[in-house]
Amino acid sequence: MEPIPVFFENVNRTALVIKPNKPYFDWLNSIENLPDDPDIYSDTDIYLLPDFDDRDQMQKWIKKNFDIIFCDQMNHWYTDESLWIQNRAFKLFNQWFDYSLHTMVWDTLDKPVSKL
Repeated sequence: MEPIPVFFENVNRTALVIKPNKPYFDWLNSIENLPDDPDIYSDTDIYLLPDFDDRDQMQKWIKKNFDIIFCDQMNHWYTDESLWIQNRAFKLFNQWFDYSLHTMVWDTLDKPVSKL
């Protein structure tokens, strides 16, 4: 186990944490019954956004790009786009998902980040 650095380094990204709400799970259940797994209902996804200085900039980004996140969330379960909700709006996004914005992202490891 590697020692934890004394000070963590800030990553040049901000974070969007997404947690699906009941309407999202209702949509999933309308296609097929969800497995009986409580982790499904409590898990969140984190998206790394550009390095914004404040939450107002992040909020503008999410209002402009919510549909990309919305589609990505549906694609996690079903890649068949004909199953996706077609009339998506920011108001619907806010009903389907809770989200929080975070301006500080810290790297706790002394290793490069890799994309899979």
